[in-house]
Amino acid sequence: MKLYGDYHTHTLYSDGVGSIEANLNAARKKGLCAIAISDHGFNNPSPFALRYATAEMQSRRIELLRDDFPDLRIYHAIEADIISTEGDIDMKPEQFELFDYILAGFHRFARPWSLKDFFKLYIPAYISDVIRPSGDVIRRNTRAFTQMIKRYPIGILAHIDDMCIVNAREVAKCCADYGTLLELNAKHIDLTYRSFDQILATDVSLIANTDAHYPQRIGCFEHVIEYLLPYPEIWERVVNARLEEIKFRKYEY
Repeated sequence: MKLYGDYHTHTLYSDGVGSIEANLNAARKKGLCAIAISDHGFNNPSPFALRYATAEMQSRRIELLRDDFPDLRIYHAIEADIISTEGDIDMKPEQFELFDYILAGFHRFARPWSLKDFFKLYIPAYISDVIRPSGDVIRRNTRAFTQMIKRYPIGILAHIDDMCIVNAREVAKCCADYGTLLELNAKHIDLTYRSFDQILATDVSLIANTDAHYPQRIGCFEHVIEYLLPYPEIWERVVNARLEEIKFRKYEY
């Protein structure tokens, strides 16, 4: 089993510790064919997230570095946040074209759309490790995620069930219907245990990523590969287990 690209990595532009060049060099050292720089989006605290101006700077830097790394397919992505029960994310449509694709998920430090969303979406997520969300909360979260997938060109749904608990089968089916890849996150692989059977009950395509915040973690897929060993039939659904270029979902103007 081999994975050829890492499509979720962070740099100093958000809460990673390495430069773009350090991430690219780490990917090359690991023998990867592709890597994405995918820093946190606009509603996270300023020192740990992109702003549109810094995203533009990052985009220009990545474009220049492509000449120095002809052996790598280099993607410029963003890890956006779901910020409301209606599935809003912290991006405007005119910002989509700056990025090759959008990852999206729930993050505890993002700024919600409204005070109502803070209490209905964020507070239940904060306490989900202590108090199992009610059926109504899970249904509300599930609707938020499916609305997000339907409304926006989400290329990858990041670390499902990270604090914000959903009906994984329903969300995975929505991903499959709209061409969104569902992430197997090496950093949060334990989250997959409770929902993997539900995910596999759909025909959603999967993508394995490290969510690396340190260059030395890029391409370290051991936990994902170990997890997938009992599921050899699933391997063909993991898009970065193949060499060909991945076509991510894009915004249709």
